Amino acid sequence: INKKSIVIPLGEVKISRKVESLLIIVRTNSNIHISDQNKKRIFNEPKIEYILRSINSLINSIIFFKKKFPKFNINLSIIDQSNNETMNKKFNSIFDKLDFKPEVISFDKNDFKNEINIDYEKDVFGNLSSLLKCFKIAKEKTNDLVFFLEDDYLHKTSLLEEMILTYERISSQTKKELILVPSDYPFLYMSERNTNILAGSHRHWQTLDKVLCSFLTSKKMIDNYWNNFLLTCQNHNTPIEIHLNKICEKEICLSPLPSLSIHVANANSIFGISPYIDINHEWEKNKI
Repeated sequence: INKKSIVIPLGEVKISRKVESLLIIVRTNSNIHISDQNKKRIFNEPKIEYILRSINSLINSIIFFKKKFPKFNINLSIIDQSNNETMNKKFNSIFDKLDFKPEVISFDKNDFKNEINIDYEKDVFGNLSSLLKCFKIAKEKTNDLVFFLEDDYLHKTSLLEEMILTYERISSQTKKELILVPSDYPFLYMSERNTNILAGSHRHWQTLDKVLCSFLTSKKMIDNYWNNFLLTCQNHNTPIEIHLNKICEKEICLSPLPSLSIHVANANSIFGISPYIDINHEWEKNKI
């Protein structure tokens, strides 16, 4: 890490874009099954089950990464709207596996009542207010990379290693900051489109023209496109990510082939389960 990237037979890439730290920010809410819709998720379990398995998979990825790179600085913040004591106890039992203490922030959507132009009573208000909270924390706390995550993704153990090492490799080659999406979404294959394929640290990555709200980027990108981040949360846009997608028109946005994270949404959703992934295996592996 931060020295060189070797992919046989492509040779060595010297790392000029060194990664200093990573802040992971996860939004959790056990009170809302799927925001702004009534569809059922695959496995048809209570929302808290998806959250706990998602967090467990993330913690396992952190542990895997820290064993290889123990001096690298990782911080984890949970922005939680659940107010669920059972879930908090489960969180603590999962966090015990870490060598650092994650921050759990109980969030009240009242904090942004005057900043979001949507009916306060609608579920989407809570969704956008928690997203805005994440963006503001990242702008204040981050000094390098930040990874925004939602609470319904199952993550491969190698997630963080590949995201970080791919970021430094491709950024060093292109001399540009990036947006990396962890999931290979079905919508990428629903219509004909142009894409480029780049070699990451362990797998191929394809260029994107749109993202969802789980992605990794840098403090530099947040500062440069802060207005896009604010506009994402101030109104109920269609799609919600329309202003983030505009960043992808100017910058390099990428997703992995095959997927590093699986969006455990409705089985038929074009934004849901990635193709060619053994979803049952990932689900059972991360049971608490």
